[in-house]
Amino acid sequence: MAIKEQRETKSEVMVAAVDLFYTKGYHATSIREISAKAGVNIATVSYYFSGKQGLLEECLIAFFEPYLNVLEKEVQPVRLVGPSESSSTMKAALAALEYQQKHHRFARFAWREVTMDSQMVREMMTCYLRKEQYLWKVLLAQDIEKGISLKISPSFFLMQLTFMISMPFLQSQSLREIWNMNPGEKLFTRNYSSIMMEWFRSITCESSTMLS
Repeated sequence: MAIKEQRETKSEVMVAAVDLFYTKGYHATSIREISAKAGVNIATVSYYFSGKQGLLEECLIAFFEPYLNVLEKEVQPVRLVGPSESSSTMKAALAALEYQQKHHRFARFAWREVTMDSQMVREMMTCYLRKEQYLWKVLLAQDIEKGISLKISPSFFLMQLTFMISMPFLQSQSLREIWNMNPGEKLFTRNYSSIMMEWFRSITCESSTMLS
């Protein structure tokens, strides 16, 4: 099998797994169901992922590593930071929102999965989510150096920001029914980005706020 075909097969299996894990739950989903939905045999799934646990881990990694790369791209060396630049934090937030919309099924699955109390979640918290927190703090520190300051504490700001980024995918059903916004549609990014920017403008001020 060619390398391109192998990658496509792995991707198809992961997409099928994400849909089933989200709708049925991890424990209620079988490898047989995943292989049937992906259109491959059970041996293929075992070959690529060494079982259901390995498949779950691969799915989470496939979401979080590119997600963190999106944030890292907005982290600039101190020498490049200038007072006229726009907010690094919000540039990263809007880029993260766009990334998640493009991969909304994975985003919905990943954020729901990290709410579960399991050994894997604890490991994810230590690895990916701690790094996410660190990157947001660095981005906010860049904003403060540019002269952007906040009316609320930096910790509270970051809690609100990270919730706003994950909420549409974690609670996509209520967002569709109550606010008539669908994270699965491209138009969602533009509409929700304007809401986030309005929120950001409402909590910024001229006085200096130090990052805790």
